[in-house]
Amino acid sequence: MRKLLALLLTVVMMLSVCGVASAETAGENVVTIAMETSPNLDTQWNAGSTGAWLMSVMYEGLYSVTATGFELSGAESVDVNEDATVWTFHLKQNAVWNDGKAVTANDYVYAFKRLVNPEIATTYMLDYGQYLKNGAAISGGEKSVDELGVTAIDDYTLEIQLENPCTFFDSILTYSAFYPLREDCVVEDGTGNWAWDVSKSITNGPMKMVACDEDQEIVYEKSETYYGAADVALDKLVVKLIDDSNTTLQLLETGEVDLITAYPSEETERLQEAGLYHSTPALSTNFLLLQCENEPTSNALVRQALSYAIDRDFLCNTLLLGTKTPATAFIGGGFPGSTSEADFRTEGGDMIGYDPEKAQSLMAEAGYPNGEGFPVLTCSYANSSADFTTIFEYLQAQWEEILGITVVLEPLEKASMTTLRDAGKFDITPQGWGADYMDASNMLSIFVTGNFINGGRYSNAEYDAAYNESLKTVDQAERMNLLHKAEQILLDDMGTIPLYHGSSVALYSDDTLENVVFGANGKPLLTGITHK
Repeated sequence: MRKLLALLLTVVMMLSVCGVASAETAGENVVTIAMETSPNLDTQWNAGSTGAWLMSVMYEGLYSVTATGFELSGAESVDVNEDATVWTFHLKQNAVWNDGKAVTANDYVYAFKRLVNPEIATTYMLDYGQYLKNGAAISGGEKSVDELGVTAIDDYTLEIQLENPCTFFDSILTYSAFYPLREDCVVEDGTGNWAWDVSKSITNGPMKMVACDEDQEIVYEKSETYYGAADVALDKLVVKLIDDSNTTLQLLETGEVDLITAYPSEETERLQEAGLYHSTPALSTNFLLLQCENEPTSNALVRQALSYAIDRDFLCNTLLLGTKTPATAFIGGGFPGSTSEADFRTEGGDMIGYDPEKAQSLMAEAGYPNGEGFPVLTCSYANSSADFTTIFEYLQAQWEEILGITVVLEPLEKASMTTLRDAGKFDITPQGWGADYMDASNMLSIFVTGNFINGGRYSNAEYDAAYNESLKTVDQAERMNLLHKAEQILLDDMGTIPLYHGSSVALYSDDTLENVVFGANGKPLLTGITHK
C-alpha cells in the first residue's frame, strides 16, 4: 500500500506553466507541427500512425476519413453486388496527380498488385492483401500477381473482386495501404525510402511535398492541381522531426511549433491546467502481452488471476489523471455494432473487472495459494514513458499485495525492448494497438495465430475459427455475434490483459489555432486548421 500512496503523491505534483506564443506568416495560413519519429512515407511499407497521418494529406484514396466516419473521395460512386464480393468504383474524372497527369484506375491496380507481390513483401502484404481475390495465394507464391482480382475496366472504372464477402471493405479502403501510386515514381529498394525524394513524391492529395530532410523537417504546400483546393484552408504545413518529446514540448511552449501530439506524460496535469491539452477518445487499446508458451504465464488461470487483481478505474482515473478510459473488455467504444447506429462495446457489455478475492482463488486453483511456489515474474517495458513506470509500479504493488508473488521490473531502452518483444523473450510487456479502420475486426485480428503483433504467441483454434468466419459473413448482426464470440474466447483465456483505451491528444493553444477537428480515427484533420 505504501507504494500506491507514493505513486499517488507523485502524480498530484504540479509544475509551473510556461507561456505559449506563435508567430504568424503574413498572407499565408502556415501551421507547424512536430513529430517524434521519422515516418515512413511509402503507402505500403508504412506501419505507423504518424506516417499514415501525413500520407492522408499527401494522397487521396477511394475513401477518406471525416470527423464522423468516412466518405467517398477519389470516387464519385460505387456499386456493390449482392454478396459484397465485387466492388465497382467510378472514379472522379477531375482528380489529377500534382504533376497534372490524371489519376486513373490503373494507378489503383498497380498499387494493389504491389501490396500483394511477394517479391516486394510490403508490411501489410498478408494482413490487407488477403481481402483481395487471390491476394493470399499470390502473397504465398501460389499464383501470379496478374491473377489479382483488381481490374481497370477503363480509365475511370475500377473493379475490385474480393476473396470472400466483406460488407465493411469500404472502411478498410480508408487505410493508406490502398492509396493509388504512380508506377513511374516508385523505386523498389525494400525500404520505402524513395518516398522521401521530392522529385519522386508525385501525389494526388490536397498537399504536396516541396522540401524534405529526413533528419530535420518536411515541408508541404497546398497542391494547386487538387480538384478540391478551394476548400483546403492550409497553405503550408511544416513538419519538424524531433526524436525527443521534451524538446517538442519546449518548441510548442516557445512558439516555434503550433501543434504536437506526443509529449512527456508526466507533464499532463500542468498542460491540462494551461489549456493546451485537447483530446478525444481513440479507437485503441493498451494491454499486457503475456508469454503464452512458457510457465507460469502459459497457465490461463494465472493470467486470469493477474487480470482480476487490477483496479483499472484507480489506475486510469487517479494515477493516470483521467487521461485513459478503463478497459472493461478488449475492444472499446466507438466501433459500429449490429447496425450502423449501434455500438459494438455497448452490445457486448463488460467482460473483465476488479475482484481481488477471485484473483486469489484463481491463483490457488492454478497451484499457487498465496503465491507459494510461484516463480519471480519479470515485467519488461521501455523506459521512454513515465506512464509505463507508473503502470508497472502499480501492477507490482497490486500483484505482490493481493497474490503474494514477487514481481521484478525491467525498464529497457526502447530498441532493446522492441527486440525482446519481437523475439517473445519476456514474461509480461506492454503493447498497444489502434485501429487502422473503423471495424471491430481490425482490433481482434492481432490475436489470430501467427499475427506479427501477437508477441505473446497466444493461439486458440476456436478463436481463429470465429474470427475467420466473421470475415466472410455478410449479415452484419451475425458478423458482430462472431466477433463477440471471438472476444469472449480471448478474454476467457485471458490471452492478453486489457488495461485501458487511449485518447488521441493534440497540444496547442486556442489563441494560436482554430478549426482543429479530430477525425474519426483520432488524428487532427490537418488541412482544415487555421492559424490565427
